[in-house]
Amino acid sequence: MSFPEWVTSQKRQGFEIKKIGNGYYMYERKSRWDKEKKKSVKATGKYIGVVTPDGVIPSKTRSDETKVVLSSVDEMNPVLSQENEMKPVFSLEYGATAFLTSIAADILEMLGKHFGKRIAEQIWSVSMLRLISPSPLRGVEDRYHTSWMSKMLPNLPLSKSSIANLIDHVGNNRALCAAFMRDMLQPAPYLLIDESWVTSTSEGILRPLPGHNKNNKYLPEINQIHIATVSESGDHMPGFYLNVSGNTPDISAFELTLEDAGVEEGIVLADSGFGSDVNFEELADPKHHLKYIVPLKRSTKEVDLTNMEFEEYFSYHNRGISAHMVDMGAYRIYTFRDVFMYAKELSSSICLAEKANATAMKKRNFDPNKDLHDVSAKAKEGENNFGITVLRTNILDKSASYIYNIYNVRWDIEFLFKSLRNTCEQDASYMQDDTRFEAWTFFGHITISVACRILAKLREKDMRKSWSLEALLDHLSRIHIVKIADEWCIAETTKKTKDLVADLGFHLELNQT
Repeated sequence: MSFPEWVTSQKRQGFEIKKIGNGYYMYERKSRWDKEKKKSVKATGKYIGVVTPDGVIPSKTRSDETKVVLSSVDEMNPVLSQENEMKPVFSLEYGATAFLTSIAADILEMLGKHFGKRIAEQIWSVSMLRLISPSPLRGVEDRYHTSWMSKMLPNLPLSKSSIANLIDHVGNNRALCAAFMRDMLQPAPYLLIDESWVTSTSEGILRPLPGHNKNNKYLPEINQIHIATVSESGDHMPGFYLNVSGNTPDISAFELTLEDAGVEEGIVLADSGFGSDVNFEELADPKHHLKYIVPLKRSTKEVDLTNMEFEEYFSYHNRGISAHMVDMGAYRIYTFRDVFMYAKELSSSICLAEKANATAMKKRNFDPNKDLHDVSAKAKEGENNFGITVLRTNILDKSASYIYNIYNVRWDIEFLFKSLRNTCEQDASYMQDDTRFEAWTFFGHITISVACRILAKLREKDMRKSWSLEALLDHLSRIHIVKIADEWCIAETTKKTKDLVADLGFHLELNQT
């Protein structure tokens, strides 16, 4: 793996540097005897500290030991001790922390209203630092001490034991979490999504009960029901969540979530596995008040794709969409054709048929009459199904374009969840009891909320094609502040970084603390 030059310059004999997430960390290099291989193999030794452009900042919990370990190589590091004394840190990450604060300061303020100032600052710091540089909770303290967060919100207790106490406090106060989310909830429509299934085998957590998920796996899981909102500009925001047992019926879970959020009506955006006769019959019961948009299989008997004529046309993300509606009284069936998806699926069908023919021709006993596909016939066979989406809904007072746009919010949110699972370890929980799992979920909710604001900003500025969430934060985190003559100053940045900051409409103004 290639490291930046400023990292490489700090390598020394007896130590190694590892890249974890977006950060660089120094460890002692050791070796051990492998009995099976009968030779010495490399082993990672004690953790030393975080590598920054100005040197290695030792772990706070091991600072005394670190000074001893590195005493023989003091010349390698201007930040570590000289004559057994550590100098103050002279460089801190600034750009990403300042940007997040500028677009989401109201979240920190609302957390303070419900949890009190100090707890709110801890929740905010944990959530934001893991968004800037995804890492386990145990790594948050080191990130804090190398970030402007440590000056903006000074002296926060973020040691392993402090975070454990924070988790216990937040997890035991679900009522405060719910009250915070109600206050932050944006106006309707309220979209109900059951996308986030979390696997947990911790014996102390009572909620994970075996149930079949959408992948037909029978595992002890917790189903996280989310309420999201969508603005007129198409930006969606997570508003509320509820953890329910993996075997809780979907409709009951949706209604419990609405009740806890204090709202009366929501729209269920389900996946294709939800569309069963049993669920539709239950939703038709007058005691339920849920609206829904549910995808049906293209082979459904509810529509005849061979003789379909489309009556309505509109655009979605600069793609032409055709629509056909059948009114069934209590519900409607919408059929949509996406011309972009149509061309893609038609091309895929032709390419697959040609590839199969090329493979068949290489067979030893090749028979052209039996082994070759008629490419034209193959394409025409599925032509009516290409680019088709079929939706069933009991929303009777909205247009076809509204139904299509609202349903596609689900896929944007699903993509966001998958991204955060990959970067922030949101797909499996290692919390040991229900209260800690609740806190773990709440931290994730704060992280996702701010991530959605960033994506909304990128869409507003027409920057989605140029910048991903991860790339943006990584680039902004390279903006450092340095201490010169006891004054903190923003370090010189590249033209690309200055242009990025200008495009975001974000001003790098350093407020001294």
